[in-house]
Amino acid sequence: MSHRIATTTTRRSLARAGTPNGRRSLFGLSNRKPKPSTTATTAPKAPLLTQDNLFHPLSQSPFPEMRAKGDRIRQLAWCPVSLSKYSEHLHVNYECPDCGYPTHATRERWQEDDQHARYWPRLREANEDEHDLRSGREMTEFKLPGEQPYEEAVSFGNWDVFLYTRGFPSIESERSRRHVSKLLTYPISIGSVLHENSPYTVRNRRLLPEGLRSLMALRHSLHPTEDRNDSSAKAGLLPPQPVRILILGARAESSLPPHVLAQLSHLFPAVPLHVFFIGPEAYLPAPARAATTTSSSSSSSSQEQEAAEPKSVYGVPSHTRIEHDGRLTITTLKSPYAEVHDLLGPFDPYQDVFFAFSPGFGFPDEQSPELTQLETNWNADVRKILETKCALFGTGFSPVDIERDVVALDKAQGIRGEFDWLLTPGENVFGSEKWEVAEFDPRVAVKTNWGIWGIRGKRYEVRGADGEDQVIAV
Repeated sequence: MSHRIATTTTRRSLARAGTPNGRRSLFGLSNRKPKPSTTATTAPKAPLLTQDNLFHPLSQSPFPEMRAKGDRIRQLAWCPVSLSKYSEHLHVNYECPDCGYPTHATRERWQEDDQHARYWPRLREANEDEHDLRSGREMTEFKLPGEQPYEEAVSFGNWDVFLYTRGFPSIESERSRRHVSKLLTYPISIGSVLHENSPYTVRNRRLLPEGLRSLMALRHSLHPTEDRNDSSAKAGLLPPQPVRILILGARAESSLPPHVLAQLSHLFPAVPLHVFFIGPEAYLPAPARAATTTSSSSSSSSQEQEAAEPKSVYGVPSHTRIEHDGRLTITTLKSPYAEVHDLLGPFDPYQDVFFAFSPGFGFPDEQSPELTQLETNWNADVRKILETKCALFGTGFSPVDIERDVVALDKAQGIRGEFDWLLTPGENVFGSEKWEVAEFDPRVAVKTNWGIWGIRGKRYEVRGADGEDQVIAV
């Protein structure tokens, strides 16, 4: 069965593909003999690597970034056999012939490792995937669809069904599907939770009753009904207030191209979205060139508008970009969340939702002396979010990572007992299917956003003047 998928052509692919310049002009007929360069069609460039030549040991890779990756692993990773069997601290140097990664100090130590067969297949897969991305072939899987037709419903059953119902191009390769899942895991993980056709339901026991109530509030804003009485709906105009998606501790996700993030906006075409990337490691684009005096009058007709905001707007380095005919606003705030929490308020559970991708609440280990400062940072942020009564959804890169975060939340001072579970911890339907190999230990490989969970500040029962229990509702 063919798979339907999506993605947008990367700048690198565009650079390689070039532009057709050899077509005969419609007005090219003349007595003068045309130059060969204007009549001969430009043959497409052959890929640097064919699909049957993707495996290369890192040290012999034709791509310098892959050779550099191998060098970093040799500097950081320790030989597992030397350490466990001989108590020797030797860096890896020998490249496994099966996967191409440096995994052991010597060939002899590699031969002694009876556990190597457990993890070399995923290293081989990661090796070929990385070379495929750089192979120079036309990445047809990175061609993303546009607006979803109003009469066509989107299904979130799994990657295959989603990509098919969203109208992505067909692909036959599992490798291409892994590429797409890595590119789209951030926006589609968000969309799959918030959408009315979400795969997380009370029936499959992932969504709890409190979660259903919270998401109903958000979905009321994200899926406005046609029979609203307000004049803006009758006129077909966008609601004046966008739904805000605040992403804490943003790192890699903040560097996604706007057209990739627009896939999230396509899922909710009736409302504008404002995505905030917040964190000291957030990617801050270079400031746009100074606008001219006439730019304000012409910006309304432009499909894309950039604004490098002065520090005084949010009090921290920031950047705002408006996309998708004004229906998607992307703001990056390069600062800890605690510094901008008050500036972003007030918060509304009907309009605001928080996400944290692999926040690492429980990492490093509980016994580490570094935990005290780490816990102080995220503890204060989570407590502020719980006070807003807005939903907070988090992800993790493995079952162990999810478990660490859940345990940390249950033990944290000021947080323990102050929240309700909305989405039970478990596998994320739209996690990345591509292996990410740790350079400090090639045996460690994870998948971005493997799992997902959700919480919200607890609602308390109080006794009213009439003696009846009442719930302080959102």
